[in-house]
Amino acid sequence: MVKHVHSVMSTFAVVTMLVLATATPAAAEPSDKIDPATPVSDTGATIDPKLLAQRIDTTLVKATAPAAKHAADGADLDTADRLKGKPGSADGSTKVVIGSDDRYQTTPTTWWPASSTVQITRTVGGTTFGHCTGWMIGDDTLITAGHCVYPRNGTAWYNSSEFTVWPGRDGSTTPYGSCGVVGLHSVSGWTTSFQNGWDYGAMKLNCTVGVNTGTFGFMWTSASQDGTTTYNRGYSGDKAFGTQWASYDQIRATQARELFYLHDTAGGNSGGPVYTYDNAACGGPCGVAVHAHGFYGSSAPSNNHNSGPRIVEPVFNNFIYWRDL
Repeated sequence: MVKHVHSVMSTFAVVTMLVLATATPAAAEPSDKIDPATPVSDTGATIDPKLLAQRIDTTLVKATAPAAKHAADGADLDTADRLKGKPGSADGSTKVVIGSDDRYQTTPTTWWPASSTVQITRTVGGTTFGHCTGWMIGDDTLITAGHCVYPRNGTAWYNSSEFTVWPGRDGSTTPYGSCGVVGLHSVSGWTTSFQNGWDYGAMKLNCTVGVNTGTFGFMWTSASQDGTTTYNRGYSGDKAFGTQWASYDQIRATQARELFYLHDTAGGNSGGPVYTYDNAACGGPCGVAVHAHGFYGSSAPSNNHNSGPRIVEPVFNNFIYWRDL
């Protein structure tokens, strides 16, 4: 059920902790000479965003449904010994629930786009923790938050070998197996200045599981998105480990680089898709933002809405660039 706006200021009984990944208020645009939209990676892959703008002349990438018949994709199906883990998140946060908790569990997860939604875990010192959520946009590419690949205020990328991704995971059931990560990607505006509007990234996988899970479409917009009906789904760290949860709301406020909404989230949801079905041309679920932030700052909308970087033209172009690497 869509939340009512008047409940935001008067009713939010459960906000146990502000999201650490968004504790720093949004600041001015980065002032360095490098375009903050410049894609960067732990592999050294990069390109001038001006070149991408010249090459890409579309505003929408269509969603793709799962393959009618399972295709060989290189995913690891022998995962029984690696299914256990502990709740956690890249930002160390607990939940930010606004008013009543409207999240609902998705089970089974073999329908699209639950199948295209990915739990990201990180194993350190022999212990596996929940880390973030991702969403497939290509056979071997998922989108996530920037702080899921490069920690806020950090000086280096996470070690990609510590990550395992679990498309369409449903608790102890992993219908699409698991894959490793071979490349981490974000943008200069995140890795050098840690600005909330640039908090997005991608992971390249060692498999092509997206052909079997299906993929999200995505589109870029410049106009206000207020009133657009949206869904968010992901792997909430306050729920049973490996279970997928979703919520339904709408865009409540639009800024140049962020969209704000009342989707209830928790640590582990970072990187999940904020998507809509309002654009029929997308042919399915269509991403409009990357969830990344809980409350931050001292004024609305950032201090009473959850939010994420919106997909504007440079973000859209980077998604295509990463998908095609």
